[in-house]
Amino acid sequence: MALASQSGRSTSRRSYMSSRRRSRRSRWIFAILILAIASIAGWWFTSGPQNVAEPDPVATGPSEALAPTEKITSASASAGESEIVFDDGRGASNQGVSTAAPEQTRSDRSDLAKRTVSVTSPQESTASTKPTQPAPTSRPVTTNRNAATALADAQRLSTNDPVAARKSLTTAWVAGGLSATDRAKAIRLSRTLSDLTLFDRPSLPNNPYVREYKVRSGDSLERIVKREDLQIDKMLLARMNNLSNPDSIRIGQTLRLPNGNFDAIVNKSDYSLTLFQQTDNDRSIVLVLPVGLGEFNATPTGLFRVRVNSKLVNPHWINPRTREEFKPNDPSNPIGEHWIGLEGIEAGNRDVDGYGIHGTIDPASIGNQMSMGCVRMLGDDVQLVYEVLTHPGSTIEIRD
Repeated sequence: MALASQSGRSTSRRSYMSSRRRSRRSRWIFAILILAIASIAGWWFTSGPQNVAEPDPVATGPSEALAPTEKITSASASAGESEIVFDDGRGASNQGVSTAAPEQTRSDRSDLAKRTVSVTSPQESTASTKPTQPAPTSRPVTTNRNAATALADAQRLSTNDPVAARKSLTTAWVAGGLSATDRAKAIRLSRTLSDLTLFDRPSLPNNPYVREYKVRSGDSLERIVKREDLQIDKMLLARMNNLSNPDSIRIGQTLRLPNGNFDAIVNKSDYSLTLFQQTDNDRSIVLVLPVGLGEFNATPTGLFRVRVNSKLVNPHWINPRTREEFKPNDPSNPIGEHWIGLEGIEAGNRDVDGYGIHGTIDPASIGNQMSMGCVRMLGDDVQLVYEVLTHPGSTIEIRD
């Protein structure tokens, strides 16, 4: 009997089984090789630059299809245009960059800028790559750099040339954009310069804000005001000439009279009233005074003038809500000792009635909205305003 190993059938079967085992081993080796190649390729792709694997943003079409980070970049450029108009001193460039995501590296931001250029219009690309540049305008834009420079000039000139200093201070104040610290400096300086050029100091040479007058026989302060057509109350002359008794003047005495007329601007945003003196073609700041305003933003806005025959000292007043009556010289009268009635002179405020500028017995209400709509002032401040604002020469503009 032949052994199984010697039979043809057996041999064939063993050959078949051996071939089958080799085939299985080959497939396993090939699978392992493919897996190793795939792992190497995956590692290479994941460790390489991220922007290589991103789809090209150009394929998204119009600019509204930008990625979120690119929209932020465009938004920051727009914000930069509005923020830089009145520079707050911290620098517009820092404001423009701060909108980018904090985790971005310098190379990421550079790459983002390049991709933004490729998908936006020329105007948008300029704003995206240079978010700190102000948008071109048809008129010059004043920033607080100009105002601060003018304020510095006013401070420098205040000792030797207070007239020029007052003009520089006006430039600084009207330009706007002063920091809180500079605003406080300007307010203090305005009082110093007003004393030097207007109120209670000896006359300066070439001073455009005052002129001299020799007292004549039969003169009184009231007659001088009428004869010289002064747009003031007679008590301003007493203030300017340090007269303790306004009825005591002598013939030949030299008095200082103010030139021009006075007007005011009330800014509701910062609870201030700014007095100006208008002389010929020059309008210069006098003082900046704090005010209180109407509750619930009730103080009306627009251009007003002093209502004829409406200026009162120690007025009789009836509260329109409670009908409580306050007699003249009543120390509990909520409107204080001075009242200046206002009337609107624009189409939008001609029907406004019953509002005025007055004093208060509640100093804490200054800087707040606590009146019935009128402009409240401290006692000494409203007394000065009473003396300089007159009908019809003065206007009062109330701004939001």
